[in-house]
Amino acid sequence: MNFDAAQQAEFVGQIARHQAALHAYIISLMPGMDGVDDVLQETNLVLWEKRKTFEPGSNFRAWACAIARFKVMNHRRKLAHLGLQLFDDELADQLGAECEAEPEEFDERLRALETCLARLQEPERGLVEHRYFSGSTLHDYAAKSGRPVESLRVSLFRIRAALKKCITGEITIHRSQS
Repeated sequence: MNFDAAQQAEFVGQIARHQAALHAYIISLMPGMDGVDDVLQETNLVLWEKRKTFEPGSNFRAWACAIARFKVMNHRRKLAHLGLQLFDDELADQLGAECEAEPEEFDERLRALETCLARLQEPERGLVEHRYFSGSTLHDYAAKSGRPVESLRVSLFRIRAALKKCITGEITIHRSQS
């Protein structure tokens, strides 16, 4: 099957529409790890290379997340060969289910996340924004803030747990009001 210009434009649009979700998914599979942007770029390349195998009308995000998951697994294997300790594949599978959820459910979770992030105090929000939205490392933030890296990791763990609880609560409230 050859893609004409309109089909190629539509496919590129699909990739662009799902970049934030793919980025968030890859981060969830690589918490605290460098290389997220590289894995996203590799995922985008594979998506383009495999564009002719995508079934129009099917769940693009689920398909793209499956490809991203394989790219993350490859990245994790490379790091494991270097002796770095990583979380297990079972956790990766659980996180994969999040990305493969229906688009409406994913959007609902994203709205809840935005609400919960807005409720964080400035130091916590700043740490989260630095960790997940800047191009620099946690070590950079530690130097800038004067806090030890381990302390920042513990804080991030606690913040993520609080965000998870908040998101669950927000979704429950939203669904009970619908």
